[in-house]
Amino acid sequence: MDATTPSIAIDPDLVLTRFGAAFALSIVFGVVRQKLGKHVGFGTFTFVALGACGLSLTAMTLNAESPLPLLSSIVTGIGFLGAGALFRASDRIVGFTSAATIWIFAVFGLTIGVGEYLLAGLVYGGIWCVILIDLAMERSDFGQAQRRLVVTVPHDVDDARLRDDLGLPPRAEAQSLRLDPDAGTLELTYALRRARSDERLLVERLLASDLVKGIEFD
Repeated sequence: MDATTPSIAIDPDLVLTRFGAAFALSIVFGVVRQKLGKHVGFGTFTFVALGACGLSLTAMTLNAESPLPLLSSIVTGIGFLGAGALFRASDRIVGFTSAATIWIFAVFGLTIGVGEYLLAGLVYGGIWCVILIDLAMERSDFGQAQRRLVVTVPHDVDDARLRDDLGLPPRAEAQSLRLDPDAGTLELTYALRRARSDERLLVERLLASDLVKGIEFD
């Protein structure tokens, strides 16, 4: 080895302890997210936590007195990965929870890497609290999601009967409509706020209706 090249001596026990903690805790969280069918699975969270932990250990070893430049680059770099978790669904942007969770898992790995176990535990516990509360609210229909419903019906459909088939409130108004003279159909777009438990019932009701020629629900 060249004499001018500094050697990096990291205690193997320290590496195993910190990497083991980052790996075990992140993979448990990732597996749960994978089981819930989230589009960001266990591999992402594990890689982010281990990568942040490894870079933190390296930063502390190379320059224990001033590791902040390398540590700050970890959090900045993960921001680009988190942006990749966002995607567009019709007229909405979704994936903010996954993006924020990726970012905070980098912080979790970083705190373990620098040996701040208490802070890492608080961050990890906070992540679980937020995710579990969010899951509980989703399952209990706390709040209602706004969804876009596009329905294709005959152009001469009776408005009262259509509202009854769709289960729309009396004052519901179509946001937009598009007439297809060749097919003799009318495409209506509604913005609905319904509890998640009602969405499947709505789709089944629309499919059973003899008025509805096509539906798009997102």
